[in-house]
Amino acid sequence: MKKILFFILLVSSWHAGVSQENTAVKIADQTIFVYGGDINLKFTQYVVDLTKKSNPKICYVPTASADNESNVKLWNFYCKKLNIEACVLKVWVASSEKNKSFEDQLLGMDAIVVGGGNTLNMLGIWKAQGIDTILHKALEKGIILSGGSAGSICWFQSGISDSRPTHLSVIDGLSFLPFSNCPHYSDSIKKQVYHKQIKSQTINSGYACDDRSGILFKNGKYIETVSLNDVNNSYFVALNKGTVQSSKLPTRILVNKDALSVSDYKTIEVNKAVSKYAEINNQDSPINAFISFKYIAAKGRQSKFRELSSFAQQNKMNEDTPDKTVDEKTQNKHLHTIVNKIFIYNDSLAGVVNRMYDDYYGLWYFFKEDGKWMSAGEDIGDTELECEIVFREKAKMRAKSIKK
Repeated sequence: MKKILFFILLVSSWHAGVSQENTAVKIADQTIFVYGGDINLKFTQYVVDLTKKSNPKICYVPTASADNESNVKLWNFYCKKLNIEACVLKVWVASSEKNKSFEDQLLGMDAIVVGGGNTLNMLGIWKAQGIDTILHKALEKGIILSGGSAGSICWFQSGISDSRPTHLSVIDGLSFLPFSNCPHYSDSIKKQVYHKQIKSQTINSGYACDDRSGILFKNGKYIETVSLNDVNNSYFVALNKGTVQSSKLPTRILVNKDALSVSDYKTIEVNKAVSKYAEINNQDSPINAFISFKYIAAKGRQSKFRELSSFAQQNKMNEDTPDKTVDEKTQNKHLHTIVNKIFIYNDSLAGVVNRMYDDYYGLWYFFKEDGKWMSAGEDIGDTELECEIVFREKAKMRAKSIKK
């Protein structure tokens, strides 16, 4: 009887141990983040945030651009801005005992970012070097995979690419995601080809991204869409009763963590052309300073700009800038500039959103000095919202640098 009781206790203890061991084993999430264009700072920051580490190891893979040095320099710049170590996997290498293997390099990372270029060539090199197999191991290990353009298509079952010399075509990817993919979706020709291939059922339904929009997947499922502005979006594209339907996905606009909150600054709606105001030379408000500046630009008294500029801005100007005559077309552009909105932070820095040309918005900064609002430089954006995001992200830095 004692032997039987001992056996039962032993078996129960074993089952409990196995149960605890199984509970302790957690399968890593398989995370993939893709976007429509090539690498940029904010999407790199997004990947950093996905790792949930303060100083993650992230490797840039520029195979598609033939390890282009300019791209590598840009990546190094981003890493410096984000205070992370710059890691690059180059495939144009010669054998050396000092080199780490591709597997040792990639499987030691927290995330991998693949750059744009020729998708077909990149995949060919990866397969020849066994990098495709290593990337699959990385995914299963929980290492985040990411990239844009060629660095997006590669993770999908297939995608639309310009990798072949004469026409856009379908490229087979690594099939880590069971969908098709079309980066650069705002390109009308790429969009038409993508829709045509889905309609003919040559490829599966899938996901498309404008250049500055991206999609996060976890364990093969869509999680969220993020974008840098309100005109770049991502879409789910599918065939429904013989018709290709492109459904825009809900988008979260990315804003830096240290940006101003919407309650930190005041917004004034204007939506009025400069020509609707009388010509003035008055800097007692941001709008008056902007109108004064525009009339001087329209009249051609270039050297007068210095009078309406902050001390910091004056130091950047060419002291020998002469007066000049402005042609009628340029004059009309200045006077027909639309003032959209004005943002005021801390009653010392203002941003005037304006549209002078049809292709972009301007964000003109003004800084308060000795009771007057003086010009302090300019940024641009594709939309009003993008200009507001730029103001929120740069206001503190701008105000600090101008004071110096």
